[in-house]
Amino acid sequence: MRDDGMIRIGATLSPKNRREIADAELDFVEVKNLELEFLTSNADILNNVPFRSMHVQYLPSSGQKRSTFNLLSNKALDVVKTDDSALYEVYRLLKPIVISFHLGFSSEEVGTEGRDNHNFAIGRILSREEVFKRISRSLSVISDRFRSLGYTGEILVENLDYHSTGAYEYVCEPGFIREMVKETNCLVLLDVGHVIITSSRLKIHPLDFVRDIGVQHIGEVHVNSPLLEGGEWYDINQPFYRLEEAKSTVEYVVQGKSRHRGRLLLNVECDDELRGQLRYLKRLRSHGGATDGQDSWNCRGTSG
Repeated sequence: MRDDGMIRIGATLSPKNRREIADAELDFVEVKNLELEFLTSNADILNNVPFRSMHVQYLPSSGQKRSTFNLLSNKALDVVKTDDSALYEVYRLLKPIVISFHLGFSSEEVGTEGRDNHNFAIGRILSREEVFKRISRSLSVISDRFRSLGYTGEILVENLDYHSTGAYEYVCEPGFIREMVKETNCLVLLDVGHVIITSSRLKIHPLDFVRDIGVQHIGEVHVNSPLLEGGEWYDINQPFYRLEEAKSTVEYVVQGKSRHRGRLLLNVECDDELRGQLRYLKRLRSHGGATDGQDSWNCRGTSG
């Protein structure tokens, strides 16, 4: 991101929203699917947006089963250290302004379970000190490797959604996140849905969660809200303006960045009602984070 105090608005590219993204006049597009086949089949869209961001949650699989990129694990570190890693091939194709990663887990190996594919620990849960040391080490290596390729943008780490499965110990705490980005000179990718889920389970107000991290440490927001069903939260992305806590979290960050002319990416990470969400964010940006007293539901649009 350039030092221009801009708040840029974009969306995550998916097969479902491909047509809408092509017509939306976005500032950037975020790419989470790092498979080369997906990138080449969407080259027309990726080449027609001003900027692209690269989000690493899973490693490019080259036709094999995809694997979670866990910043804590030695396997992830080996991938980063490999010169011919597909990660770098994707980087050269995208030429991203931002590269982001999930923060990492508290165990070397993790599996997935549940309706929202959350993670669980396989084997030993490490101490807080060891988790911090290993994740910060990985981020240092990642930064050095991408800098050696000429990358001059920010490295971001995304907050996770807490589950009591062993995989999320320490890493979801706002204090841990703040300490990590200060130690590694990274910024936070604030996932709003994850904030709400974690805040509910750790008994923290969502805005207190964000305040504890510090708006000054936030470089991007994944704009979404989680699904609440049967009294349980699920990390299944919904339009953010359906949930008051999600709206107020986004507005709080935009207000803070606007007040200090900070740089920020607002990335819509929900395909449903994409046009309505983009309209809401553009109005929010133009008013410095204030919604001007209008009902957010006036922004709803058709998804076709």
